[in-house]
Amino acid sequence: MKQSSALWDKEARVRPVQPGYTHSYIRKVSFEGAGTLGGTEIFLSPELNTLIGIRGSGKSSILEGIRYALNISFGAKASDIDYKEGLVKHLLHSGGKITIDAIDRRGQPYQVRRILGERPDVFVNGQLQPGVSIRETVLHQPIYFGQKDLSSTGAGFEKDLIEKLVGDALVPVREKIKQGQHNVLDAIHQIKRLNRAVSQKQEWTQKQQDAQFQLKFYQQHGVETKLQKQIDFDRDERKAQQVVLGADNYLSELNRFIANFEDELKNQVLYKSPQNKPFFDDFFTTYQSLLAGFDSIKQVVTDSQVTLQQLREKLFGFSEQKLSLKEEFAEIERKLAGELKKAGAQAISPQEFKQLKSLLDQAEQMLQVLAKSEQQYSDLGETLGKELDGLDKLWSEEYRAIEQILDKINLVDSPLKIRSDFKASKAAMLKHIQDLFRGSRIREITLQSVVDEFQDFGAMWREKDQLKSLLGGSFDTFWQYFEDKLDSLLTWQVPNTYTIEYHNKPLAHHSLGQRASALMLFVLSQRENDVVIIDQPEDDLDNQTIYDDVIKLIQELKPKTQFIFATHNANIPVLGDAELVIACEYLDDKVQPNSGSIDCCNIQQRIVSVMEGGTETFEKRKQVYEAWKPQNS
Repeated sequence: MKQSSALWDKEARVRPVQPGYTHSYIRKVSFEGAGTLGGTEIFLSPELNTLIGIRGSGKSSILEGIRYALNISFGAKASDIDYKEGLVKHLLHSGGKITIDAIDRRGQPYQVRRILGERPDVFVNGQLQPGVSIRETVLHQPIYFGQKDLSSTGAGFEKDLIEKLVGDALVPVREKIKQGQHNVLDAIHQIKRLNRAVSQKQEWTQKQQDAQFQLKFYQQHGVETKLQKQIDFDRDERKAQQVVLGADNYLSELNRFIANFEDELKNQVLYKSPQNKPFFDDFFTTYQSLLAGFDSIKQVVTDSQVTLQQLREKLFGFSEQKLSLKEEFAEIERKLAGELKKAGAQAISPQEFKQLKSLLDQAEQMLQVLAKSEQQYSDLGETLGKELDGLDKLWSEEYRAIEQILDKINLVDSPLKIRSDFKASKAAMLKHIQDLFRGSRIREITLQSVVDEFQDFGAMWREKDQLKSLLGGSFDTFWQYFEDKLDSLLTWQVPNTYTIEYHNKPLAHHSLGQRASALMLFVLSQRENDVVIIDQPEDDLDNQTIYDDVIKLIQELKPKTQFIFATHNANIPVLGDAELVIACEYLDDKVQPNSGSIDCCNIQQRIVSVMEGGTETFEKRKQVYEAWKPQNS
């Protein structure tokens, strides 16, 4: 009689009560659309999930779909980004959607829905929850590593790892940084606007002509008619946004006008004439009518601010109405994509058509704006200086936040530590200015001396006299290029530098296997990530490391962490005692996932077949291992 697996591993399989979980986790992933997983639902365990299958069976596609739905970024140093983005498009096709059913740390169920090309939405009981953070509220700091990400320790890898570990903690300050950069750009653009008007007009005219030419192909297939409702809503929303923006600019200009002239106009009446008092008394009596008109302008601005707020609220309501039609529009796109495919017009994409229509509208609006005369602004240098000071303070605030996070990370009992330095990447700074100054014939040694002297490009702009003294005869050429690239220089953030040390030695000085092992164990040991998604974590790790360190740590952590691995290594599902194994096959242009526990006979056979080379190979290897045993064992 065959013994039940529950008896030979009782601790792992037999419990007096059903386990409760305090970590957030993904319960189910659903796919809609004409892609390779359309109509598929995959349930997941809160603990260890392993996707197995031969190469090309769809394991990575499922992980990429989950990553995409959760809006987890790749990282700048990730490998094969184009390939991975292609997997998502192949999964969904136009209008396709991924839905993730998740449970937060308090046991509250959520749904995360993402349509291809759209931002993800969060729902509770079918009701949209705007502004809810997926990585903080729904799933606590999910982390993702693609193939080779853990061993790709080239230049910039350290920054990528930091970005993965800090999660959304820096979002608030980075939103302020974006606004600060926008303010700097606004001041710069006002300075450059008159000089750039002609070239901008040529550029937008070309965009308009290109869009009109490409749209002719869509008209032949009747795409515009079928997407008319969506196109009209998009156009109407853009028009309303344009009106609100125009009103906002109008009131901003009036406020600048008031600030520029109020003191000057009102101070005129303070003048006292020792010889012609009667004249000036009568003169300023007439002048009071002008001041009354100025006060009327101030009142108009005050009243108009209320109107502007009302317009913003109406625009918000309209945008919400449009958002409620998202599902309807996606269904139309899916049907249209299918019709175009049947008609042999697969190169024609509903998504591209909408982008072309949007570009055409934008081009027409920009050409109307550029056709009008531009006004010259005053005191922009002082304004730009203030904006640069504000931006520099925000960069410092971001670095202080990173330092606090790294201090916490470095407290973990791990031989791997991360060190940081503020605005310390002089090499990146030199490369940035070299790229922008191509053709200037300014020598690298000259640019290096400038980079060494100043902390960032904003400091160069502020200390123009010091810069001139340093450059001597090269200054005029340097400044010509500098002013031409002002927006790319003054908004560019000099990178902080990060050094990952393993046993007090930079990680780059260790072997590839040591790097991958150290990073894998370091990531797992943080215990801050409720969901850990890794594609083939065994790459560059030897089996001994996987068993001695990784598997044991996973077994310890999985009651409090959800692991989702795609793997070719049988040690992970078998020795890790996976709660769920998902065996993937690619048949008839579809990914076919089959799920079951490690105790399921069908799943056991799939592990032997796919991961061990088949039953015969497995048995032969078992015989060899038996023969290798010492005779006295």
